[in-house]
Amino acid sequence: MSDTARLVQASREGDREALATLYRLHQGRVLAMIRVTLGAELAARIAPEDVLQETLLESARKIGAFEDRGPGSFYRWLVSIARFKVAEARRAHRAQKRAAGLPLDGTDVGGVAGAATSPSGRVVRAEAAERVAAAIEALPDRQRDAVRLRYLEGRSVAEAAAEMGCTEAAVKALVARSLVALGGALCGDSPNSADSAIPPRA
Repeated sequence: MSDTARLVQASREGDREALATLYRLHQGRVLAMIRVTLGAELAARIAPEDVLQETLLESARKIGAFEDRGPGSFYRWLVSIARFKVAEARRAHRAQKRAAGLPLDGTDVGGVAGAATSPSGRVVRAEAAERVAAAIEALPDRQRDAVRLRYLEGRSVAEAAAEMGCTEAAVKALVARSLVALGGALCGDSPNSADSAIPPRA
């Protein structure tokens, strides 16, 4: 039995320290995924840490329903909950804008949402997130899949290779080409700037 499986079992039996350890092991990657998937507008208005907190609270309530399907399955389960929480945040934000009579196309009128961030700060964060999302979307299918699995979902090279049905070397090559392309798209054709777009993983 893996360490994660043992921690999950102990958590189900009411061991709060085991549950805290589980979260310490996984929350960094879940938070990174949330930061990217929030999108341009939400990234400027909703703290990723708040979405992470809601994700962990939900998972604590539902841990009895978790099904261990091998290495990485607990992390993937957390990611599925986080995606649902991001979707909830997006729906709530759109409902708030409708109630306030604001447009739903990302335009901010009067600084209603996200007042804790300065207007200039919101603009910079929204523009940066929008550029990254657009650059990723413009990648060829296989490169986009590799970036999604490695950075948005936090999969290991081996997990990404299994998901894509290719070798680990192929995944590494796809990611390397993607970083170069993203660097050029985000920083004006400078291949060496790619690392600033998305931090490489081992």
